[in-house]
Amino acid sequence: MEALMDWKSIGSLYASLMFVRGAVREVIPPEVYKAAKTTFFYFFTNLQTKLVTIHIHEVENDSDNDIFNSVRRYLSSKCFASSKSLRLSKIKNSKNHTYTMVPDQSMVDVFDGVRLTWTLHSDQVEKVSKSESSRSFFKLCFEEKHKEFVDSSYIPHIMKEAEISKFKNRRKKLFTNRSGDCWSQVCQFSHPSTFDTIAMDTVLKQEIKADLKKFVNKSEFYTSVGKAWKRGYLLYGPPGTGKTSLIAAIANYLDFDIYDMELTSVKNNSQLKRLLISTSSKSVIVLEDIDCSLDLSNRKENNSEGCYEEKQKTNGTSSVSLSGILNFVDGLWSPCAGERLIIFTTNHKEKLDPALLRSGRMDKHISLSFCNMKSFRMLAKNYLKVEEHELMKEVEELISSIQMTPADVAECFMSYDEDPDMGMRNVVEEMKRRKETDKKDEEKTDQTKKRLRSGDEENKELKRLRSTGVDRNQDLEKTIPPTEQEEKRKEVYENGEEENDYAY
Repeated sequence: MEALMDWKSIGSLYASLMFVRGAVREVIPPEVYKAAKTTFFYFFTNLQTKLVTIHIHEVENDSDNDIFNSVRRYLSSKCFASSKSLRLSKIKNSKNHTYTMVPDQSMVDVFDGVRLTWTLHSDQVEKVSKSESSRSFFKLCFEEKHKEFVDSSYIPHIMKEAEISKFKNRRKKLFTNRSGDCWSQVCQFSHPSTFDTIAMDTVLKQEIKADLKKFVNKSEFYTSVGKAWKRGYLLYGPPGTGKTSLIAAIANYLDFDIYDMELTSVKNNSQLKRLLISTSSKSVIVLEDIDCSLDLSNRKENNSEGCYEEKQKTNGTSSVSLSGILNFVDGLWSPCAGERLIIFTTNHKEKLDPALLRSGRMDKHISLSFCNMKSFRMLAKNYLKVEEHELMKEVEELISSIQMTPADVAECFMSYDEDPDMGMRNVVEEMKRRKETDKKDEEKTDQTKKRLRSGDEENKELKRLRSTGVDRNQDLEKTIPPTEQEEKRKEVYENGEEENDYAY
């Protein structure tokens, strides 16, 4: 009975407290109530242990506080699991929506065994028309003994994780230099090419992916050896072998922006330098068909360095020189923004100057050649959803004897994505046609070579006769058999011509 009375007393006390709490909130202004609540919480926690509080404001000296934005981005990935009240938003040009804390709410973060409490506050600063403008700030509370740990480890950890989160949540962009020394954003980069869909040798594909992964994770290594955090790729091979698709796959794999540079729009080396400076980190800088954009042939084939430079200046409206390109790739200005991949493409590697091809400028040379059986199977799987087919054996016999690019094979498949059998027959017929054409071209080439060889032999004989001083007609009479001489003389006599007028 006494226990029952005790429970009734507790219930009555709780009801009274709730009534008083509601009455207090009705009478006391919200600002005073909030301040009293914060003071009580701070006083109560300090009874147990000494705490340190760090204030991180949204605005400092009329400028946005980068640390505040980093903290908000860092906590957005953690507050969803621990908070009961959240704010949902999606920023323009971001991939995903994000959750953030609401004002006057706290959450606990544990890092390396240390417990840290975050609280978001919001202060009203002014009224703009009918709406209220406010500025937010975070309070970070932790035990005093962890002060050095927070400064040296926890805050840098927050900045790093926030940067990674920002990078993953952004959309890739495609830039180009239309004119002058400025980049303009063309569109969001959304090319569908990936390493899973590109038709390429599997071993080469894995080699490229491993090289890229090693590159992006080696920031400290590049610094320790005194090298700029960049890497150069040269993609070369016939047209239609997938150079552009590989560039898109690399950008998607790294999640980098792309700067597509049109060299013919760059007037001089100074503009080229300014374009380089204005690129961002985590980007791919692309110069396609470098051998067509500028004359970057071997300087040894020119008479002198001066002639080479003069040739560059008179080649179109651009006066960008080879030295400008070399400085662009690995000069003093190249480290201005780290973590960049520079990719050159060409159809004719042999036309490029060796100075451009050396390691440190073009670190990795990737040859993309004609379609082989492995790449054909990849294309058949992507376009026709076919991995095995009765015509595969015939394709294997034909593909080794012809030169057919992945783009040619893809074109044969394009119209038959819903009829794999017709698609396979179409590509086999195209291969047979090309093989027959190549055979005819080879026969014509052989005949031409024979004619050229016979002509060379006749010219050699004529030179020999002239050098000996022997009359050509007399010498030919000695070399032509008697029966043939008689027929020639008879023919001349019947035509009423003088014998001396006939020339062999």
